[in-house]
Amino acid sequence: MDLSGPLAPAAGATEEAASRRPARPGRSWLRVVGASLVVGVLAVSIASARVDAAEASRPAAVVTHGPSNLPRIALTFDDNFYPSRSLATIAVLEAYDVPATMFVVGNYVTGYQDITQAIASGGFEVGDHSMTHASLDALPWASLVAEVGGGTTFFEEMTGKAAAPLLRPPFGHVNGAVTEAAGARGFEFVVLWDVDSSDWKGLSAETIRNHVLREAHNGAIVLMHMSAPHTAEALPGIITELRRRGYELVTVSKLLEGGRRFRDVVEGTASGQAVLRMVNDRFMSGYSQDAFGPADHMTRAQLAKVAVLVADVHTPELETRGSPTFSDVPLLFDSKGIAFSYPFDYVEESVAAGMLSGRTSTVFDPNAPVTRVQIAQVLARMAREIKGYPMALGPVAGLYPDAPDYAAADLDFVAGLGLVQGYSNGLFDPWSSAQRAHVALVMTRFLDLPPYQAPPITTTTTAMSTTSTTLPTITSTTLPAPTSSTTTTTEPKIVPPTTTTTTVVAG
Repeated sequence: MDLSGPLAPAAGATEEAASRRPARPGRSWLRVVGASLVVGVLAVSIASARVDAAEASRPAAVVTHGPSNLPRIALTFDDNFYPSRSLATIAVLEAYDVPATMFVVGNYVTGYQDITQAIASGGFEVGDHSMTHASLDALPWASLVAEVGGGTTFFEEMTGKAAAPLLRPPFGHVNGAVTEAAGARGFEFVVLWDVDSSDWKGLSAETIRNHVLREAHNGAIVLMHMSAPHTAEALPGIITELRRRGYELVTVSKLLEGGRRFRDVVEGTASGQAVLRMVNDRFMSGYSQDAFGPADHMTRAQLAKVAVLVADVHTPELETRGSPTFSDVPLLFDSKGIAFSYPFDYVEESVAAGMLSGRTSTVFDPNAPVTRVQIAQVLARMAREIKGYPMALGPVAGLYPDAPDYAAADLDFVAGLGLVQGYSNGLFDPWSSAQRAHVALVMTRFLDLPPYQAPPITTTTTAMSTTSTTLPTITSTTLPAPTSSTTTTTEPKIVPPTTTTTTVVAG
């Protein structure tokens, strides 16, 4: 049976391809070059209705500072224009090894490419500052959606570097529509600030420095501008004094992480603990050092890798490199000619172990997202092939009325093992994409599942009566001698047996 069932999901992104998150919703306009054209195209395409994703996604959270329990401060910089000033600011940050966060405007990304390349080569975290630096809270929906994400979109397109899901609205103007549009575009946080350096007012370097140092505190987000006239001059004193006071200078993402392994993983939940366990045991990995993407979907190739590692059937040898099974999963090589294990080897091993199967005999569809019912089927196969469980633990009860007929038995089976659960309404929602955190959770349950042990054979204990019989006693009787012979003949005589009854209980 095809693992996917009757419905074939659409293609998705691979985890290993570029160590970055799947594309954010609504970004089909990446290749558009002119800012005005982008706004026009988007306005026409979505003016008739609010983007579907806005209703399906949650609004981005507004933050002004990070946790106060750690001595961390984030220096943030807006307005990527005025090359001489901006490049000087970037040079100071690089010289002092400061992991700052830069919020970029789309028009400036394309208009001042030397600044853009300097930000990219400096390895700074990059967030969005809109397309044209408009006041977002005053825009109608179509224009608002066109503005949000413009900076990071062009930055990613021009540099190949991944941006962070952080939006800073120009002037700090934010309302419910802005947070909703940000969420629809894939942003997690609307980042404001609680320490304004006021460098944009043209203040002297000494005034800027003294103001920031006076207001500094645990979890502070400091607003600065790379294009302001005296920012570069003020930075050395700010950086050295903050560090002397014991503050760690971090990116906004690191600040919001609050000491967690991943800023987007809530560690106090069962799924959060499962994510940490899978990462620590090297069964899964994050997109970066501080982002895991728990709500992102998982592809078939990614699942193949996770399943093979969890089942402990991966070997360093590429056994089938000369005869690949699937035409759409070729063996890839790095620049030195060394073969990558992912996705080729993991896909081949998962199929050989009976855990996954192709769409056809020659097509695997590695980038298609995995659904919840497909995860259940893979877990069922792993329980049988790896842990030794039988085909079923009992008759099919049909626990989930929305389960497809072909997968009902597998769903009952893995639910009975405690590997998967449905929702409170009694449904399983089989066709929803399996989220990365969900996969981490069910795989840790599989790791904790003991190998199958056949139940002991039970016998019915009954009272049985056993009769003990004394063997017959044989006596000899001398018959009268016939008149014609003197021969004596002895005939056995059977005496009725002596009988006693003893009750024995079967063990």
